[in-house]
Amino acid sequence: MRRLGRRGSDDHLSDYDRHRLLNRRLEFTARVLPWAFLIAAIALSTIVVLLPADTGMFRWVWPSVVAVSSIAFSLYWLGRSRLGVSESQTTELVVLTIQVVVWGVLLACLALMLFPILDPGNELVLTSTLMGGIAVGVFPTLMFRGFTLIWIGLVGFGLAGGFWTEPEPSRYVLIGVLVIFLVSLHSGTLLLANLFERRLRAELIAEDERDLVELLLNDLEDGAQDWLWETDSRGVARTVSYRFAEQVGLPAAQIRGRTMHEILIGIGASRTVEGRKSLDLLAANFQAGTAFRDLTMQVVVRGDTRWWSMSGHPGSGESSDYGWRGVGSDITHSYHQRQNILRLAEVDSLTGLSNRYSFNAQVSSLLRDGRRVWLAILDLDNFKSINDRLGHHVGDDVLRDVASRIHGVLRSNEICGRLGGDEFAIAFDDIEDTDEVKDRFQTILDAFERPFALVGNQIRIRASLGYGSLPDDAENLEELMIVAHLALYHAKESGRHQIRAFDVALRDRATGRARALLDLRRALIDEEFELVYQPQVSAGTGVVVGFEALLRWNHPTSGLVSPGDFISVAEETGLIVPIGAGVLRAACTAATSWPEDIRVAVNVSQVQLRSSRYVESVRQTLEEVNLAPERLEIEVTESLVIDDADRDVLVQLSALGIAIAMDDFGTGFSSVASLSRLPLDRLKIDRAFVAPLDADPASSRFAVLRAVIAIAKSLGLDTVAEGVETERQRAMVTECGCDVIQGYLEGVPIRAAEIPAYLHRHPGARAGEV
Repeated sequence: MRRLGRRGSDDHLSDYDRHRLLNRRLEFTARVLPWAFLIAAIALSTIVVLLPADTGMFRWVWPSVVAVSSIAFSLYWLGRSRLGVSESQTTELVVLTIQVVVWGVLLACLALMLFPILDPGNELVLTSTLMGGIAVGVFPTLMFRGFTLIWIGLVGFGLAGGFWTEPEPSRYVLIGVLVIFLVSLHSGTLLLANLFERRLRAELIAEDERDLVELLLNDLEDGAQDWLWETDSRGVARTVSYRFAEQVGLPAAQIRGRTMHEILIGIGASRTVEGRKSLDLLAANFQAGTAFRDLTMQVVVRGDTRWWSMSGHPGSGESSDYGWRGVGSDITHSYHQRQNILRLAEVDSLTGLSNRYSFNAQVSSLLRDGRRVWLAILDLDNFKSINDRLGHHVGDDVLRDVASRIHGVLRSNEICGRLGGDEFAIAFDDIEDTDEVKDRFQTILDAFERPFALVGNQIRIRASLGYGSLPDDAENLEELMIVAHLALYHAKESGRHQIRAFDVALRDRATGRARALLDLRRALIDEEFELVYQPQVSAGTGVVVGFEALLRWNHPTSGLVSPGDFISVAEETGLIVPIGAGVLRAACTAATSWPEDIRVAVNVSQVQLRSSRYVESVRQTLEEVNLAPERLEIEVTESLVIDDADRDVLVQLSALGIAIAMDDFGTGFSSVASLSRLPLDRLKIDRAFVAPLDADPASSRFAVLRAVIAIAKSLGLDTVAEGVETERQRAMVTECGCDVIQGYLEGVPIRAAEIPAYLHRHPGARAGEV
């Protein structure tokens, strides 16, 4: 694009730029000329009509000619400037020439006709008026120097002719003063014309620059999703690119000249509270002159709700009218994505319930109201076995269905969330009666009575629930969560599928368990654990066939602690794994000093079996202490046989040559079918079947004992009777066909150092093995 020059000469301008400059001069003349000449016509006509001298018909003819010409020329130029009616520039120059000549002649005639007949006072009035008329006429024609000279020459000639009618030497003085006035007026006119010329050229240059900026903005926006905006110091849009106009949904002509605040209000930015806050912030930044970034606002364009992000900074341009520049972008898609992410951050993606964070926030809002809040935590009883047997994808389906069941029985004011895993939480604050609260939680558990239809099967899901309240049981949400968990643990320990409320005893118990955990960790470091061994003797021959390793804890302050008081804590915390590893190594090491036909039995928990590389750690221990696998017996409790994962571990142990015994048989959930699936070598009959034999040999327990031993024989399993303390009990279990006896009758648990002496004094101790 060619740039308009800044110098006064038009010689270096292109035809296009000369045309633009001439058009701008004519625009200025069209705006000023009608009013200037109209004022002069009214003043002069008034003077002519009111003159006291006898001017004859001139008094009325001259004003009439002036009025007609004023109206005609004024209508022409007003139409040019206000109505946008524009002839060719040549025509306009011809009209301007005619008007200057006509009016110059009219004013010259006025001086020539009136000076000879006026008295000195009226001559002075006429002289002042005509000289003022010359000055008024110069202003609208100053953009054209030739017209200015014509005007000054014509009127000055007429006024000089009038002065010539005066007597000597006055005429020479008046003409001299007139010449000085006209020369000064023309010099001032040239200076003023140069100033106006530079102003016009500056305006055209600014337009060129603005057009260039718009062109560059349009080129930039063609390859971008954003748009640029620019305002003057008042906040009025001065540069409107086509993309900005497209985003606003209005033609650029309707946007330019309006403030950014007006533009944004016009497209609905003030309809929402957030939008009004954004507009206030925008106005505050404009007023303070501070830059802003990523100002988000909601707008409505062509009936479609959109989200914009706007940034801007104050300018430091050459012009004092320079205001703000910035960039805007339509972030509707990213805004919805961000909102969706925020929603996902508060919702559990698997179940659609509130997640832990969102649930805590909702419960916190209830706590702020100062009312009693009930919080329950629900946990599925058999979820892990479902995951292990049917796969995690089925487990996910279970969690979805459980969430649906819970949500289906909730009231509108009750809050439900998934805390993680198979743990759910429910809270409400509108019930005071404790019995009614328990009934509400029972309703939730009852929702699980109907079997779940999964993978083509009807699966029964059970759940346990513990609950507490604030302020009765806790002082804040964190404590409320803790007491609800304590109540849940109590429900599970009570047999599962239970509802338990929190009480102070549970807190004391939890404190005791926490203290026990600390003591257990210290006991591992200080080696406070020791093993004692209880002999197992053949029922038929009295031969010692093995020893069961029993764990004891020598507590520094509490003395000897039995496993029943600390094993559950060790299992819950995972400490049972290192404790069990130490027990296995110590027992195997002790057995290497015994006769080779005597085995050692070690109890193993479910947590140990499920620990990583358990089978490999047992094999490695046997190799390191140099004990034959056949001399080791692993004892597992009856409750483990329902889990396929545990069965696989037992199969691997049996493949190494290690014997597997089921401990406490008859107190759990085993069936004959499940026994046949396990790689068992022995059944250990619980002491609950042995103890009643002394009091009533014909009791049903005796029949059950005989039946259990018969079943074991049919499966090819040896049997061990635990808790044999009298000769009568020994005789009866032997009569039933039991293979091995273990109990105080044959020997109390002893330390490893005492075993050689025990074997030496026990009759037939080395005679053989069952």
